[in-house]
Amino acid sequence: MPGWSGWVLALLLQLNTQLSAQVGGPQWQPVGGPQASPAPEPRPAKTVPVVAADTSRQRSAPGATVAPETLRQRTEVMARLGRLGEALAGVRELRRANPNDVEYRLMEAQYLAWLGRTATAGGLYRRILQEGPGNAMAAEGLGNTWLWRGDWREAQTAYANSINFAGGENLAAQVGFQRALLAAGRASSAYRQAADLDRRSGRQDAEVGLFLATIHGAVDNDDAAFALSSRRTTDADVRQRQATFQAQRLIARGQADEGLNLIASYAEAHARDYNAQVAAGEVFTTAGKSREARTYLERAAQLAPDRDEAVLGLARLARQQGKPRDSLAFYEDVVARNPESVPGWIGIAEVAQSRGDLNRAWQALDAAQRVAPGSALVYRERLKIAFREKDAATFTGVLRAYQRAQPADAWPELWAQKWADAHGGEVNVPALQSLLDPLAPDLSGEVLRLLRRHTGEPLQRAVLRVPAAPSPDLQEAAQAKLGKQGRASDATFIGVSTGYEFATLQDTSGAGARLQEWHEGYLAAYWRQQLGMTVSGEFRTISRFGATANQILLGWNTHVTPSWIVGLEAGGALNGGFIPRWRLGARTEYLLSEEVSASLGVSHLQFADEPVLQIIPGVTWQWHPQWSSQLRMYVTHTEPKGGRVNTGFAGLISTTWQFTPLSSTSLSYAMGEENASQLIKGLIGEKNFQSVGVDLKYGFNERFSLQPTYRYEAHNLFDLHAIGLSLHLRY
Repeated sequence: MPGWSGWVLALLLQLNTQLSAQVGGPQWQPVGGPQASPAPEPRPAKTVPVVAADTSRQRSAPGATVAPETLRQRTEVMARLGRLGEALAGVRELRRANPNDVEYRLMEAQYLAWLGRTATAGGLYRRILQEGPGNAMAAEGLGNTWLWRGDWREAQTAYANSINFAGGENLAAQVGFQRALLAAGRASSAYRQAADLDRRSGRQDAEVGLFLATIHGAVDNDDAAFALSSRRTTDADVRQRQATFQAQRLIARGQADEGLNLIASYAEAHARDYNAQVAAGEVFTTAGKSREARTYLERAAQLAPDRDEAVLGLARLARQQGKPRDSLAFYEDVVARNPESVPGWIGIAEVAQSRGDLNRAWQALDAAQRVAPGSALVYRERLKIAFREKDAATFTGVLRAYQRAQPADAWPELWAQKWADAHGGEVNVPALQSLLDPLAPDLSGEVLRLLRRHTGEPLQRAVLRVPAAPSPDLQEAAQAKLGKQGRASDATFIGVSTGYEFATLQDTSGAGARLQEWHEGYLAAYWRQQLGMTVSGEFRTISRFGATANQILLGWNTHVTPSWIVGLEAGGALNGGFIPRWRLGARTEYLLSEEVSASLGVSHLQFADEPVLQIIPGVTWQWHPQWSSQLRMYVTHTEPKGGRVNTGFAGLISTTWQFTPLSSTSLSYAMGEENASQLIKGLIGEKNFQSVGVDLKYGFNERFSLQPTYRYEAHNLFDLHAIGLSLHLRY
């Protein structure tokens, strides 16, 4: 760079540090960051380097206050600072004097792509290629816009053209091609190509190393991943992505404090860097540190109000916190400002689905598909809705369109087999096996679960179906990762809970009697295997009018098939005469669909002087992603010695709102005959009762929850108010 221009650039940088809003360098990630695509994203083509300008560029543009070369330098400074709106305005001013200048047109397309206007940017790149075929930078930029929109086939075509135009020397386009392969579920092919590229480039390039590190990290081969992601580079963007990757991996391997300290240190050292603040916000979101994540994301949004990444991060954070309304508002703010934001539209569709608003979800996906007609990301969201709704016609139509648009994508075949498995069709085992890829654990994990459901194979034998990894150092890690995923699907849990209920009774007969309080407490534990067997035990103590009884219950149930559950329970009184001496029962539940299940319980109870048969049919309906209802009937038949045979009935209906993934609240109503539902001998009253109850279950984390309850019962001779508190632990 000529000495005077370097001095001008330094002066501009110094002046810009005094402006009121500073932001970081160009964001190489797509709008929405890694969440917008199942694979890490490529870097766009670099900004065209500053070169000595010709005499035509030294003349001032009409109305311009600075020379074109000086304006160009200022524009590039704005881009490096992340002030992309100003950079875009600058390059457009330059184009007014030189409307056909290819370098300026490439800069404009690149800035638009960084701002998330990927469809507009793609159109500019295509026009450049139409007017002057052979432009490698335009072809690479076009490939980036397609990849960020989820169209793997178009991206690979554009990258291949860029590689050919550059005579095979365009390393960035080659990495982009491999990222498209990875996103389509072809991880081993992507790894082979990247490893060969790394060998040919001397195993020194930080960008290639970071791509290889993502594949090693996906199978938890962290020693190699950290080495590959630590290559030296002068590119500030690559350094930031290296720090982000390492922080994420540290969190994934249980070293959360170390990972958070790493990214926090990076963000604080680059406090005016937009990209660094967004990266820190995303990492803290992953770690569940919502307060810190919000701080970083809001700081980034203030630095660059015209960019989408920080707002998309806030939307994901709000959804993670169980605030779908806030999440939806953030996503809608993004698409209102940038209708080309595919991550914004997909985010709206996901939140709308969670709230049961399928019309809004379809509308959002229609808008996304107008921006990216062949996007695999959009097709996958459409398949999710059709699968959930059991809409065979829509599912088949979307699946066929997906297969036509992305013939090399592995996921459509998996969706086809999932549909067959869920709806009684024939599962194609060879087709499933052809999808197994040792370096694509998410895809292969899904395939193995389907294969095991269909064949009944144990986990170790199923994992042997997976082909060998393309590198010996990855083979053991890949096998271990798939085994870990399989064990997670077969995960076992141990739970312990305890609770106490206190009830006051008020005489309503007019006799003015003072009725003693009732007390009830329990301690329970269970061992559960996911989609397998559960063994449980419970000790319960009951106090009625000063008399105490204690009982113990043991239970067992198992999945006979994924849809059928059967179980047994048995137990008896340790002491006390007003509870059953012993009891024996059986229960079955059938999952009619993902939303509806039916159950039936039958128990025989033996009191001191009479046997009781109790039958409890029930139905549960998950009628909304966050709402469910349950209907249960209690039927008891007693034949006391020397007494009158009696059959009693009681019913209960309840509705539950799960307002976060770990917390819920329920409202219930019951009515009927007292002894039909509460098998307590000698319960005072004249048989009939009504009851209203509410309980709140609040989960502090996945292991611990607290559950306060309140219940009001109106009997013929008394009213009852009961309050209770339960604690639940799960390991």
